[in-house]
Amino acid sequence: MNARSLLVSLALGLAWLFAYPAHASYQPSATWVQRTDDVHIRADASTVQTVQWVIRIDTEAGVSHHAERRLDFSSSLETMEVLEAFTLTPDGKRLVVAPDKIRTMEAFDEGGPEFSDAKVKVVIFPAVTVGAQLHLRYRSTQHTPFFPGHASWTVHYPPGVKFENARVDIRHDPGIAVKVQGRGVAGGRVQAQPDDTPGTTRYAFTFRQDKPSPPERGRVELSDFAPAVHVTTFADRAALAAAYQTGAHPKTEPTPAIRALAEDLTAGATTERDKVRRLYNWVSRQIRYVSLEIGAGGYIPHPAQSILDHRYGDCKDHVVLLEALLRSVGIASSPALVNLGRAMRLPELTLLTPFNHVITYVPSLNLYLDSTARFAPMGTLPDEVMDKPVLLTATGQVARTPKSSPATDFTHTRAWMQVMDTGAVLGSTLAVMGGSEEVDSRSAQFDNLGKQAEDLARGYLSRFGETGTGDIEVDDPLELDKPWKVGSTFELDPVVNIPGPSAMAIPVGLAPGRLRGMSTSRPISGRRFESACVSARHREDVEIRLPPKVRIERIPADVSFSQGPLRYSATYRRTGNVVQITREIVADRESSICTARDDEDWAALLRVLQRDLRGQVFVR
Repeated sequence: MNARSLLVSLALGLAWLFAYPAHASYQPSATWVQRTDDVHIRADASTVQTVQWVIRIDTEAGVSHHAERRLDFSSSLETMEVLEAFTLTPDGKRLVVAPDKIRTMEAFDEGGPEFSDAKVKVVIFPAVTVGAQLHLRYRSTQHTPFFPGHASWTVHYPPGVKFENARVDIRHDPGIAVKVQGRGVAGGRVQAQPDDTPGTTRYAFTFRQDKPSPPERGRVELSDFAPAVHVTTFADRAALAAAYQTGAHPKTEPTPAIRALAEDLTAGATTERDKVRRLYNWVSRQIRYVSLEIGAGGYIPHPAQSILDHRYGDCKDHVVLLEALLRSVGIASSPALVNLGRAMRLPELTLLTPFNHVITYVPSLNLYLDSTARFAPMGTLPDEVMDKPVLLTATGQVARTPKSSPATDFTHTRAWMQVMDTGAVLGSTLAVMGGSEEVDSRSAQFDNLGKQAEDLARGYLSRFGETGTGDIEVDDPLELDKPWKVGSTFELDPVVNIPGPSAMAIPVGLAPGRLRGMSTSRPISGRRFESACVSARHREDVEIRLPPKVRIERIPADVSFSQGPLRYSATYRRTGNVVQITREIVADRESSICTARDDEDWAALLRVLQRDLRGQVFVR
């Protein structure tokens, strides 16, 4: 979907305020001396937001972070007016932003191809120094709602920002039902003002945050926990589902061309699951993802035949075409609104936030499909949408996508290595993956197509301080019905001094090296907020043969670890001059939401894992 919220969330404008490493002396780059949002929802659900803020620059980093202010808007749905902008210097001079320093530009999404009417008004402040205050007042008018008769607005206050005075004033006209809720803020419903239209309803909220917290890696989205004000006209989830279906479902009507394509693609299929697989594979491979956000296009898809004709579309267009193809062969499906990010919960009120993506649900198979994830075989989802609440728009029900699991999300690597008389290593590997691990691997290997083998080998080997040459062997990453495996052959420069005495760590070579990579992932200390996490299993079986003239004197001891949802084991066996190693790590969590307790478990495992990976085979 990739559509913006009805009005730009404060959180989006504040993300760069606290992009600093976490430490005890954390200091944000600026302070919000004042932030006031005045929101007026009219009877027709159009919305006017007047924002006034004052930011004080507190550090040198804040100068570069705040010298420009970007105000995003949709040119076909809303207008954006800068009412006042000036810098107040530390010595009290008021320097007004010149008209030519307020520019309207195209807003570009660097994440992929996009056709959009998104614009950005850039305000360039003069004389920005430490101690200066930046004053801005602007008005955003959403004259055309995304869904007729409905408005949805939210503001979040991030924990990493210092707020001296934040205020939200909400008013709505009579004749429109609006729900308003504050979370972690003071306030509620207040008296209407004398000059309000009779029947106007008002709310006022205030917020102050004197002790901001440093950012935390992997933290869940602000919509899950941050202090916020929520405003919506949707009575419940069913109302939002119905609004989406009103615009989307008529676009799924199969045309003769769509019916003919569906029948051709499913010819010979004997089961419903096989039919779904064939249609999903075709849409995934043949319909190119292009973001299309023009007007209400952030939420309303294009007709299925148009998508078929052009062979491109965004997530909701993918869903529309796949639904039309499925309808053509008698299989029902539903769009499923979901968050493509770290939002793990839905707010109490029905908001457009945090929904920013849509996938397909096939109820007869209890199956979720994301055809924009072109490297995901049927039945597999990218981890960004796993274990997430979804709104099934065909029924209005809230459901949840499957969570990751050691049984489905895994890597299993086998490696064979021959140590030469020079200490160099000749080796080969074969790795199989499943679940989101497979999706990530297919994507990575697709990006590698056409690259020089020598450059790829050098890059992979350098991850863990190895050098040498090699070649990676894969099938077509887009052949989703074929089991996925990654093979390699390689030669490593000497890893052990022969003749000895000497010792060698267990090489990785051109294997995925998941355990070695995980050994560098140290948890943060003192986590305050929940984080998104996964369950998975990673196993490595390695066989190392040493030259006959070499005597193996000692191999590492076996290891066994279990704490909370985490398990790790390593076994070492020697037969003659052959050493066989099996290592496996399993994370089997009940939830995809982790806390400081999970960090403690991981820290304990990490100490064991790092010690084991430092183990060496001693030779003479």
